[in-house]
Amino acid sequence: MSFKRFLILCTYLILFIPCKLLGEQAVDTNAIKINDAPDYPIGEHISFWRDEGNGGIDVAFQKFQKGDFSPLGHPTLFNKGYTESIWWFAFQIKNEIDSKNTVIFSPAGAAIREGTLYTFDEKGVLLDTAYSGFIHAGQSRDMHSRLNSYELILPAGAGYTYLFKLDSRGLNTYVPFYLDEPNSYWEYEISRTAFFGTVTGVLMMAVFFALFLWGYFNEKIYIIFVGYILSCLALILEEDGFLFLWIYGDKIGRFSSIIIPFFSLMMSGMLVIFIIRFFNLKDENRKLFTNSYHYIKAVFVFGILVFSTLFFDWNPKLNLLLTGMGLTVSFTNMLLVILITLSQVRTKKEIAYYILLANLMLIFGFSNYILNLTAVTDWHPLKPNGLIVGSIFNVVLLTIGIIHRYYFMKKEKEVMDRQFVEQERNIARSIIEAQERERQRIAKDLHDDLGGLLALIKLKVDSLLLEATALQNESKTGLAETHKLLEMACHDLRFISHELMPMEAAEKRLKTMVSEVLDLVKIQNKISITYNIEDLPYLPLDTKINLFRIIKELLNNIIKHAEAKEADIQLFFDEMDETVTLMVSDDGKGISKEILENPNQGIGLRNLQKRVDYLRGNLHFDSNINGTTVIVTIPFQSITQKNEYTDNYSR
Repeated sequence: MSFKRFLILCTYLILFIPCKLLGEQAVDTNAIKINDAPDYPIGEHISFWRDEGNGGIDVAFQKFQKGDFSPLGHPTLFNKGYTESIWWFAFQIKNEIDSKNTVIFSPAGAAIREGTLYTFDEKGVLLDTAYSGFIHAGQSRDMHSRLNSYELILPAGAGYTYLFKLDSRGLNTYVPFYLDEPNSYWEYEISRTAFFGTVTGVLMMAVFFALFLWGYFNEKIYIIFVGYILSCLALILEEDGFLFLWIYGDKIGRFSSIIIPFFSLMMSGMLVIFIIRFFNLKDENRKLFTNSYHYIKAVFVFGILVFSTLFFDWNPKLNLLLTGMGLTVSFTNMLLVILITLSQVRTKKEIAYYILLANLMLIFGFSNYILNLTAVTDWHPLKPNGLIVGSIFNVVLLTIGIIHRYYFMKKEKEVMDRQFVEQERNIARSIIEAQERERQRIAKDLHDDLGGLLALIKLKVDSLLLEATALQNESKTGLAETHKLLEMACHDLRFISHELMPMEAAEKRLKTMVSEVLDLVKIQNKISITYNIEDLPYLPLDTKINLFRIIKELLNNIIKHAEAKEADIQLFFDEMDETVTLMVSDDGKGISKEILENPNQGIGLRNLQKRVDYLRGNLHFDSNINGTTVIVTIPFQSITQKNEYTDNYSR
């Protein structure tokens, strides 16, 4: 044998045989023994290696064979925070039963860009490669579920070695590992889905309630609260993979790379705006409001920058930078929320302490969640995690807070509405009282001065008529015509005076007052008027006068504008509804649509509406080319209250 052949043989013996022996002993005594258990403690059997240079499966397998992998050191969890490295994990499985068995391996991290599972047999031969991670969707994943799960099928007595490649570069490496029997796996998934479905339902109820308040009050604070809740919900669902499974996984899986920084910014930013509007800082602390407002605008601009990275090629370093900045800014926003809330403790004690409690719970849960993601701590005081508990606690308490605010604002709105109505009523009362005083003055002046003068002139003419036997026929005729004109003038004067101020209104019944004026109208005009004025309960004097004025105003409109031949007036008391109802109808040409749609254009209709409003009644018009019907209803309980400027009551 030549020296060259001898050297080749020695090299073969040194390199190949040990490697072959290692390959044949790939499944060592630390292998997970698979039997009929529902789940298996994988943490004590799994080891890991940090791949700084992305050497590939061959390098990783050789590292595992040489013992360069380190123990996981935790029952389930691997967490190195945010890194730019690829991580390899290895474990071995031995099926100890005499039939084929199946288990499900789940590296349950929500931020796995790509997870690749390599399967080797006992001789070190690569048998299979399976994929998962957010860059894979639907059927391209080994199992189409919320988790990055792999179905491991084990023949009877078989032993396999598995290497798992974790590519979470630029993302967090918070990855719990589970190994379960299929029934146990799906039972857990069903219960987990039910839990997160309940959480989603609770938060969506808060969303719908906030939308209702937004529609009712039309205030931006409620739509901001909706944005805050939805951002919380996105973070909660993403934490367990449900957002990927239910919403975006099959279409834009890469969205998972920015979910945490983007929605952390949106959640914390929306919360700051909500607190600013909740405490109305714009009016109470303009300096803090202005500074906070400008800061939050910068936060949302940064959020848009984070979102825009989806449209560029994947860059782990950039993603790592933006994620770190996003989480830092989000935590700063939480501190700003506390600062604003503390600034309101002095003026709004109870509600400020209440909001402070709600926000402190959120900050504790959110901080614990971030510290876990960044591998600062593995402490989990809140189950299932701080983000879920803190967010739900905060949303529920803030929802109760806006319910309190809604109740308070509703009462305030009702008070303001009552004050506005009362103010309008007081204005109407002032106008009506001024009109009545002026009417009384004019009526008195007409009756005392012009009425007296006309009466003297009439007496003089009567005297002349008695002494006019010697006058010529033409003079007698002229004198008689003058006497007739004076009678008409006196009659008209009485009509005008009565119209301005019914004589003895306090003592007369409304039925009598209306009958007198209607009799005068029938004498003065050709229009045919029918009426039925029933006996009414005792009414305040101002109510009786205003009803009288309303009837007069409606009659004047009929006479002046309706061109009607007939009119009918009905005034009665409805005991069932406890209302006084006035119905006035005519067969005229009707009221134009423009005037009905804008009654303020007409002085008469405007005055009519003021008097009805003053009596807290309702005014309804039904008008067409065949005539008009006006219905006025006045609540009896309102008008029977003691009037503010008269104690006289009558019917």
